[in-house]
Amino acid sequence: MEKKYFLFIPLFFLVFSFLFPYKGGSDRYLEQLKSPSETGIPASKVSSAVPKLCTCYVSKEGFSAAGFLDGTILVDGTPLENRASGKYKTVYAIAASDDGRSLSVIAGVYPRTLFVYQKKQESWNLSHRVDLPDDVRRTPFLEFSGNMLLYEDAEGISVLSMTTFSRFSMAFSGVLKNVTFDPEQEYVWVVSGNDAGEDYIHMFLYNGIQVASAKYDGKENLKALRVVEQ
Repeated sequence: MEKKYFLFIPLFFLVFSFLFPYKGGSDRYLEQLKSPSETGIPASKVSSAVPKLCTCYVSKEGFSAAGFLDGTILVDGTPLENRASGKYKTVYAIAASDDGRSLSVIAGVYPRTLFVYQKKQESWNLSHRVDLPDDVRRTPFLEFSGNMLLYEDAEGISVLSMTTFSRFSMAFSGVLKNVTFDPEQEYVWVVSGNDAGEDYIHMFLYNGIQVASAKYDGKENLKALRVVEQ
């Protein structure tokens, strides 16, 4: 009688676990991100097909775009074709111009690629692409500044003109740690770190010319580094 009782206990837990499976912390997090409030996508445009994990999101006035772990790109809730050619199409960064007419996406692994889409009438057309290094293990820098696109590449930071698609490179040594820029003055400030644990701030013009460099203690505002014209 007692032996049958002890056999019943594991059988009960086996049936219970099958009917009510345990969800660990990561699974709960993925399920929570289905919520429109988490992804920023209008609730009216969310369907059961929305991916679980949003990796990047951008919002402008009357315009929003999101990238997901499985490679899905949504623009105002509508899927946009991911042009990444590798096996994994994960979207790592997304940026939109202030006028909502240009969109840039960094997606894929081996190769990782930057894509530039431009809106013509009501459709998005791929207008430019750039292969990027695959060794970046964090969200890469990607921002619009007027009609310029600033992005992180193998050399450092590049500036891409949205009108001519000419590119200017800002090369520096060390690991990228921070970037800020001034669209009016067309200055870019970059903070990089070296193997010795030292940080340096570099000031560039949008055309790639470096005009100043100094050791950075992390306390000053990046834009405090200025060049006084003689």
